[in-house]
Amino acid sequence: MDLAAVFQGKQALLYMERYVDEGARTYSSLAGQTEAAPRYRPERDTPAFELVAVDAPRDRVSVFRADPSPGLLQHFVRPQGVLFAVHPETWANDAVEGLGDIRALPRTMPIRVAPTASTRTVLALEHPENVPGYFLKLHYPVRISRFNRELRLKNIHNSVAVSRDLANLQFEKFAYLPDTLGVAFRVNEKSWGFLVRETRARPFAAGRFLIPCFALYAGDLNHPDASPLLVQMIDRMAAEPVSFVVDRILAPVVECWARAARERGILLESHAQNTLLEIDRDCVPRRVVHRDFDVWVDPGARRRAGLGMPFLGRGMAADTDEAVRQHYSLVYDQFIGHHFFDYVAGVLKSHYGVDEEIVRARVREVFHHAFPDADRLFPVRTMFKFRTESPPNRNVLLEDMRQPPVWR
Repeated sequence: MDLAAVFQGKQALLYMERYVDEGARTYSSLAGQTEAAPRYRPERDTPAFELVAVDAPRDRVSVFRADPSPGLLQHFVRPQGVLFAVHPETWANDAVEGLGDIRALPRTMPIRVAPTASTRTVLALEHPENVPGYFLKLHYPVRISRFNRELRLKNIHNSVAVSRDLANLQFEKFAYLPDTLGVAFRVNEKSWGFLVRETRARPFAAGRFLIPCFALYAGDLNHPDASPLLVQMIDRMAAEPVSFVVDRILAPVVECWARAARERGILLESHAQNTLLEIDRDCVPRRVVHRDFDVWVDPGARRRAGLGMPFLGRGMAADTDEAVRQHYSLVYDQFIGHHFFDYVAGVLKSHYGVDEEIVRARVREVFHHAFPDADRLFPVRTMFKFRTESPPNRNVLLEDMRQPPVWR
């Protein structure tokens, strides 16, 4: 992909989501696995498909809000009922709880969408003029990568609650794509539904363009000879590679993550799929835009900050200080360090001959400046990761890597 194509806006973003991820899913043996039907996978040439939509009575659904745009709210929450969206593969699955009740509801116009990199999050391709652009994160109970991609009431409630909370995080390098609406069809304790994510970053800044962070270093499926976008950016700006990457990309990721964790107790999963680099018309990186907020929350950090816990469940589900340290390590050392920063350092090494340890050392300095009390919340001499085997659910055990941390 040519860097200039980024300025095509939504069209370019969707292309990067679907096709500029070659070599970006090698961080685990499970990362590239999927049970999604081929026609719904992002890398396929199918340009779009239709979600099933029904008109659900207001008393049959729970609706969660985080300051949605008025046009979006009115589009989904209507006087006669709530627009309820279902993935076609979920619609066809007779084993899905409550599906018979949903199938009995009146159908409305289907929603034409295209998949993004996460497969079960899709971009609406058509919507009324008064409705801003949006993504839908769907209940899709098939295994993609490590997990079964269900979207239960708890996940919906917490994602919207985190979006609402992040509006209080004030930092010039931080922005987010808010999950402003969540809808769950009431079945039982296994109620499920979808999230509506707005495409406009908050706080809004005009004249900006988004690059999914994995697309900075990944290959283009359709143009295998193209240089990574990160290399094109460095060369276009005639920048010193290490300083550009650390100061403009990696340091802001660390600083945003540390502020969310320390000030709000929210452990953003800021790996390369959940972060986007926002650039201006001169290709200068301006902010890190975050998305997908079904994340761990640290009750202890919230308590120390004088904040409440408007979330369902037990936050990090961590009963001991040691368990808390393991979760912090997993999110930072693995999701950010291994799944994201290692790839960026690899590009600097392969294209510019940079010693990766120079990059790591610079980032470690940034980390300790941004998170001076890290030793109280992280394991000091080791890192933790998910166990290698595929788990049956999200309540999986972590394992000690018995290796010193390299990015902190």
